[in-house]
Amino acid sequence: MSTLSQRTIAPRDHSRTRRGLYIPLHLRLACFYTLLLIGIFAFFGIYVYQQARQQAYQELDNALSTRAASIQLGKDLSPSYMSSEGTKYPLLLPGDNGIGIGGISIEILSTKLQLLATTTGVLEGGTSISHQSAPPAPWDEKAAQAALRGHGCHENTAAGACLFSTITYNGQTVRVYTLRNDDPYPTPHIIQTARSTDDVEQSLAHLRQLILEVSLLALLLALLGGWLIARGVLSAVRRLTLAAQTISASSDFSKRVYLPNSFWRARDELSILSETFNQMLTNLEEAYLRQQRFVADASHELRAPITSIRCNLDLLNKAPDLPGEEISAALTDTQAEAERLGRLVNDLLTLARADSTQQLLREAPLTLYHTRIDLDSLLLDTLRLFRHRSGQTSIYPRLLLQHTEPVQIYGDADQLKQVLVALVDNAFKYTPPEGTITLSLRSHEHRQACIVISDTGIGIPAEDLPHIFERFYRADPARSRDRGGSGLGLAIVKRIIENHQGNIQVESTPGAGSSFTLCFPSVPIAPGEQA
Repeated sequence: MSTLSQRTIAPRDHSRTRRGLYIPLHLRLACFYTLLLIGIFAFFGIYVYQQARQQAYQELDNALSTRAASIQLGKDLSPSYMSSEGTKYPLLLPGDNGIGIGGISIEILSTKLQLLATTTGVLEGGTSISHQSAPPAPWDEKAAQAALRGHGCHENTAAGACLFSTITYNGQTVRVYTLRNDDPYPTPHIIQTARSTDDVEQSLAHLRQLILEVSLLALLLALLGGWLIARGVLSAVRRLTLAAQTISASSDFSKRVYLPNSFWRARDELSILSETFNQMLTNLEEAYLRQQRFVADASHELRAPITSIRCNLDLLNKAPDLPGEEISAALTDTQAEAERLGRLVNDLLTLARADSTQQLLREAPLTLYHTRIDLDSLLLDTLRLFRHRSGQTSIYPRLLLQHTEPVQIYGDADQLKQVLVALVDNAFKYTPPEGTITLSLRSHEHRQACIVISDTGIGIPAEDLPHIFERFYRADPARSRDRGGSGLGLAIVKRIIENHQGNIQVESTPGAGSSFTLCFPSVPIAPGEQA
């Protein structure tokens, strides 16, 4: 096959293609917060700039309108004064120097837009509006004509129309205020005040530069600080990731994650996460050890009967001329070991089903059983099942029923009967013939139904009580294999009881006996059913 064909049919590494570009989380967080700050700074920067610009031009307009309102023509424009003094228009307004009054130039026009009076035309800072001795007349002819037509605002009852406009003159931007004065003395006229906006625009340009520089510096600090903070905080996550990878590679659940104390992790979510992770590792380690111990114990329990069966079969195969008594003994022993092996396998299957039920209950914490069970009837059935033993007092102890009352619970009748049979059978195994086994069923407060199975047997040592529900655990020498147990009976009992939302407690005194208390949540019985 050619190289091209090999390349064509070569399988793809889908796990690699699914992986995107690796971007560290702390870098993504820093970029996210930086973009967020860019939006915030842009919004507030534009807002502050617009407010400053509006305020600056409002102050400029107020200065222009105030200066226009303060103009008093008086007798300087009266015809009598002109004729007696021989004054010619345009008049130079006395004292109205543009430099001295903040750079405001003034023109007074007639209704025919002829210049009546003016200032020197010098703006603030010594900048001249024009290069000639006389300023333009009028400053804004369109605004003056609009004022004559009555457009714009009204300053007062004595004044007519007014408006603001912006013009360009000799490369400068000039703000012009036009006011029509309808006062008949000495004659109606137009007042225009003008001022260059260069100083305002220069201040706004400085403000824009300041906002930009401050924003860039703040963004740089935010990016650097956010990256450092996120990197420091997420170091705990990197430790958890490294620990998880190490445990996954080595299957060593004894490792733990310890975060160093720092300013960023003074009992925060990450420290709680590390504690939870360590607790999970502890639980996994215990489960892993229990699984290993369970596999070892199961292998040991299964190996013993299998070895015995193989030895007996090898004996029968290699020595066909054995006496009939030995052949019968070998077959009996083989049958007993086969039955024991069958019981062990059945117990393992029962325990596996109980574990699966427990898993379902953890995923959906609601009872899986919806059938009402008469718990008192199950107890009486168990009593009848073992009554034949109670009659043989030379071999078995007495079995007594102390108290019972009608109680119902939700559950599986076969599983609950299996629990009762297992516990009563254990009581018979470890109680001498002269002893007594008692059963009782009582209903308690808070809808609890409790069954008590007590015996006067050999009891359980205190050091063994915490372990009797462990799988394949036996309290030697009392719980020996010679009594026919597989070491799974009490583990199955506890699992079934837990699956029924119940609990089991044990009290025991060596040499005096044991007492098993099983409690289940009960359901109320209707009056008709109780009758």
